[in-house]
Amino acid sequence: MALGYSIIDRGAFGDLNVRVVDITLDNSYAAGGWALDARSLGFGLNGVIYGVIPFSDGTGRFVSWDRSANKLMVRDASGAANAATPEITTLTQMNGVVIRALVLGKGHG
Repeated sequence: MALGYSIIDRGAFGDLNVRVVDITLDNSYAAGGWALDARSLGFGLNGVIYGVIPFSDGTGRFVSWDRSANKLMVRDASGAANAATPEITTLTQMNGVVIRALVLGKGHG
């Protein structure tokens, strides 16, 4: 199954385009996270994603945007005190979990 995208709202922030998107996750999480599709996020065929601000998914996990790899990552809250939270394993089932995110980019779709 592939990630699902539902654009909730569109707008602009200076010269950037803004999308509020519900992203439905699947169970194919690979180490390093999910690559997001700029076209499906509403930025067009040659769109560029500059940033993703995910909101809580209600599962107790932390969702973050790795801007160096351009991937949506999920971390498990079970890490030790004063240690970085570990990335979830590929065996973790995230199928059907919906993440709402504010996405900044360029391009029109």
